[in-house]
This record gives sequence, C-alpha cells and structure tokens, in this order.
Amino acid sequence: MSFLLNILWLIFGGIEMALAWLITGVVCIIPIVTIPFCGACFKMAKNSLTPFGKRVVSRESIGLPTSTIRAVIWIIFFGIWLALGHLMCGISLCLTIIGIPFGIQHFKLMKVAFNPYNYELKDNI
Repeated sequence: MSFLLNILWLIFGGIEMALAWLITGVVCIIPIVTIPFCGACFKMAKNSLTPFGKRVVSRESIGLPTSTIRAVIWIIFFGIWLALGHLMCGISLCLTIIGIPFGIQHFKLMKVAFNPYNYELKDNI
C-alpha cells in the first residue's frame, strides 16, 4: 500500500519538495561554512521522495548524538524556509479530501525539515 501512496505522492508534490531539498543542498556547498549541512539536505531529498512507510523518531531515542549549535544555525538559515514550504504544501493539500494523507506527510516532513539534527525518518518495521 505504501508503494502506491509513494507513487501518488510523487505526482502530488513530492518531486517539488525533493527538488527544494536538492537545491538547498547545492546552495549549502557554495559558502564553505555550510558544507556540513549538505548531508542532511541530500538525505532528506531522498527521504522526501518516499515518505509513506516511514516515521519520525528523535535521534536521542535511537542513540544518536544531537548537535545544538548546528541545529540553531540550520534553523536560522534553512530550516524555517523548508519547514514553511512543507507547511504551505500540507495546508493546500489538506483543503481537499483526497489530499489529506499527502498533507499529513508534509506535516511529518516539516518536523524533520525544521530540525534534522534532532529528528530523523526511519522505516516502519
């Protein structure tokens, strides 16, 4: 079922947000200071192509370290804008009955977009 939903996701806005993550990753390469953020951008670009069948988990709950300084810099320069993109897509999709499941996925991705150093997407088992 998640395979079919992921295919429909690509049609209803998944590709656009994945491109936004890719563009953000490329922009992070330009100033040398933000190169460490590229990994999170490219990882989220891949994850935003197939969000169905995944869940948001805290990095602390799976034993991974979090970084406060990187998180604050990320939120100021990139996180707010990507989270707003997911928020706008989610709200517009939730205006229709058919789009509600896709809007919920945007809200799930919004949490990770705002702070990918504290949250991560993991496959449901």
